[in-house]
Amino acid sequence: MQMFQPKNRTNGSQQRSSHIPLRITVLAILGSLALAALSFASLNNNVPHARAASWTQIWSDEFNGAAGTGLNNSNWLYDLGTSYPGGAGNWGTGEVESETNSTANVYQDGSGHLAIKPIRDANGNWTSGRVETQRTNFAAPAGGMIAFEASLQMPNVTGAQAQGYWPAFWMLGDSFRGNYTNWPMAGEIDGMENVNGTNMEYGTLHCGYMPGGPCNETNGLGGHQPCAPTTCQAAFHTYRVEIDRSTSPEQIRWYLDGNQFWQVSANSVDATTWTNAVDHGFFVILNVAMGGSWPGNPSGATASGVPMLIDYVRVFTSGGSGSTPTPVPSSTPGSTPTPTPTPISNCPSGSFIQGADSTGASTATPWFKPCDWTAGYVIIHYIPAGQGQQNVYMTYNAGTGHWEYPIGGLYTGQNLQYSFTYQKQGLQYDTPWYSWTHP
Repeated sequence: MQMFQPKNRTNGSQQRSSHIPLRITVLAILGSLALAALSFASLNNNVPHARAASWTQIWSDEFNGAAGTGLNNSNWLYDLGTSYPGGAGNWGTGEVESETNSTANVYQDGSGHLAIKPIRDANGNWTSGRVETQRTNFAAPAGGMIAFEASLQMPNVTGAQAQGYWPAFWMLGDSFRGNYTNWPMAGEIDGMENVNGTNMEYGTLHCGYMPGGPCNETNGLGGHQPCAPTTCQAAFHTYRVEIDRSTSPEQIRWYLDGNQFWQVSANSVDATTWTNAVDHGFFVILNVAMGGSWPGNPSGATASGVPMLIDYVRVFTSGGSGSTPTPVPSSTPGSTPTPTPTPISNCPSGSFIQGADSTGASTATPWFKPCDWTAGYVIIHYIPAGQGQQNVYMTYNAGTGHWEYPIGGLYTGQNLQYSFTYQKQGLQYDTPWYSWTHP
């Protein structure tokens, strides 16, 4: 794996240069971007882009776990150490922290937030957190759109105390997982990056090859926007990226608090580069790096223990007719949902049985079992009492023949209402709503 020396940083430009794969996000010089204004352009943040008429939430994590608990392992995996197996050291960016799965670094705060906290030990060594979605198939359907959205507060630290802080919310192409050598061809979309506590949100697309190439790597094609009226560090803001395959040319759009500030279109690069980088599944990453070739390394004045707080991460789709199924929430449950029947051993051919099993003091696993037929997919729509509806894909358990999805954060006596959307012989069906109470 070839390494590249960092480029010289221009004062005030907030450029980032790096070595090799991953979030190698130096922003392109705005003057050069002007030459390609028809392909990608900065937009006035006071003019929101016209959104699609209807979005369906297909996945989310609201981080409603108990204080001090780790993540839902059905949704997330932890990156550990300083590289992927066989990947470039220091995550390819020169950052100096070691990632852990410790609840000292990655934890739910009990107030509906995930905290990712970098910590410096007595010897000056840094640990932090970096987590990825288990799913890698978040893709815009052909002719449709997908949106990745996070509400978060950057680490609330500025000035000299923020030196080296590098929080991010970003997506990598599905082919990168397990390969770790095909960056930037696999595609990287940075929904939010920030360095050194400045009041600025950076959004970037990485694609093609490096150095140079159609996406000017390792710079990428990027834009930026300050948070207002409160700074990015002082309050929660909403960061959103939309991949739009319903328009020609296809587009990627970046939003800050609902206002579009950046756009890259497919005609900014050749067709093969765009397809390789964009028209496939992605996985989501949240992390707080320390140091690296963009922010520079932490100093003695850098504050330890200032977390990034994430209120939620949500994924939506709209329209399209591609092979990726778009979950459609079933109707709102009525006042008298169908009681959950006691599971029975009989499974009438052509039908299904379902149920929910308590798996712990605060966890349960609803399940769905086709009877002598194969489901193309199963989506569960569930509402824990006092919370909003979630719509997520279930996972097939070959050992039980069940489609399953574990739910955490429950308490004794809490009611759970749920229903299913499933595919059978190419057609999609919705079930009634069921009711279950956590023992």
